[in-house]
Amino acid sequence: MENVVNEMPGGNFELLLDEARAKLQVGDALTCQALAKSVVAAARERQNLQLEAQALLCLANGDRMVSRFRRANQSSRRAAYLFQLIGDAAGESEALTIVSYTYSVLGRSEEAVETALLSRHLSELLPAGPALALSCNYLGLAYAYGRSYDKADEAFSTAISILERQGLGSDALLPWLNQRNTEVIRLFYERYYTGQLPVLDRLQALREVNTNPLDAEKSTGILQGVYVICQALWLLLAGIENCWRGQLEAAESEAELCAAWAARFPWNTSLAILEFWLRAEIAWARKDWLGAEQHIRKMLEMAIETEHEPMVAIGHLLASQILAEQGHKKAAREELTALRLREQSLRNEFLKSRTAVVAWQLKVRKNHEDIQRMEATSKTLEKLSFEDPLTGLANRRRFTEIVPGLLSQGLARGRPPFVALIDIDQFKQINDRFSHQVGDQVLQWIAQILKSHLREGDMPARLAGDEFVLAFGHADAFDVEQVCERIQAAVQNFDWASIQDGLQVTISVGFAQAQPGDSVETLTHRADLAMYSAKKEID
Repeated sequence: MENVVNEMPGGNFELLLDEARAKLQVGDALTCQALAKSVVAAARERQNLQLEAQALLCLANGDRMVSRFRRANQSSRRAAYLFQLIGDAAGESEALTIVSYTYSVLGRSEEAVETALLSRHLSELLPAGPALALSCNYLGLAYAYGRSYDKADEAFSTAISILERQGLGSDALLPWLNQRNTEVIRLFYERYYTGQLPVLDRLQALREVNTNPLDAEKSTGILQGVYVICQALWLLLAGIENCWRGQLEAAESEAELCAAWAARFPWNTSLAILEFWLRAEIAWARKDWLGAEQHIRKMLEMAIETEHEPMVAIGHLLASQILAEQGHKKAAREELTALRLREQSLRNEFLKSRTAVVAWQLKVRKNHEDIQRMEATSKTLEKLSFEDPLTGLANRRRFTEIVPGLLSQGLARGRPPFVALIDIDQFKQINDRFSHQVGDQVLQWIAQILKSHLREGDMPARLAGDEFVLAFGHADAFDVEQVCERIQAAVQNFDWASIQDGLQVTISVGFAQAQPGDSVETLTHRADLAMYSAKKEID
């Protein structure tokens, strides 16, 4: 696969990612993983954060499909971090849905809900689209696995409504099945706590929506990898409902079909877990205690191996019920003890993980601060490269960059711009008599006077030493002359003695209008000649 990546013409890794996503959509998680890993490696080598984030997200979906939930959690968290770093809110929101899902499966419900809520908030800031439905679907799962069933139902209903309004009914299949699955989980726990199977009316009502599982084949891919899990969930839910209604032959048929899907995708152990749960329920209904226990043990073994904590909990509780019904009270209590110990271990892990989460957020914040600092430094450097540090006016570089545009625009409109040159009279003598520090203050005050007398669109600059230049983009000769005279008068009337006793400052000004064929240099040169002509008249 590495050779395939290296031989991609023009480094078109997006094509590989598209292929990986297509493989994921039909359940070929292994090929998806191989392609995504190759793109991740290539992206890191090229320091392409956007590509790396997208490939990690695809890889996380592949890992999720093969029940590698911790690895999927790590990849999706890294993807979310990169998306956040580059300012891609849509990518971050999608990655956070996978983070939330893996937290749910790993038994960390609080983090799952927090992450899903963050994803939903980000998707609400985006243009209207299916991203919000995706966030609501995984928020529903987070609430469902946290046993907050009403909130889960509300979130799934929102996801379904959004997708249907946008004409994406086939993509609404997964949240609809998740809604049915949540009702099955609710009924399971109610049966455990009451000892009786509750009324199945709500489950039947959800089933009668008549959504076809084959619609998953028409999915646009908004919910990646939807096809395989939809088929398995459909069969499980139908089988569980039939079993609880006493229609055991129909339930057996669904269990066989579920087993066929599990055999077709053996790397997705979640499918086999669902099959064993269904078979355990059927065996219990038939009073086949040995068969029920065997299916539960297989279910628990796979759920523990993959760390699918919601199914671990269901497995222990189911085992406890079946053992208790047989009169094996001690063994039933041992199942509950094993579950409590596992939940306590998960709780301890959760508390430890908060330190890592805080560190992650601090790292994200630090990187944002670093980026903002670099942007501020870049802007400062850019400003310094165009600004005279003493006076704060534009420098010669900035002047020579701006004026060509004024020339071309003014000549094209038939209103050629003007440039005025200003020179401080006998500035060397000011420095020699009063000090260079006083000379610097004179330059700074001259700059302030220029800025206070110019109009919007006019540009003052310091060329060098005691030479200043003014560019007038929209003026006629009379206006320019008036401005120059006002500036000369303002300089002459300024209270220079407040800076140093005996200090007097005057300036000489000359201006010229642009002519066809003028460059910055030729126009400035003519203004310079006019300024020296005016200086000689004074002398």
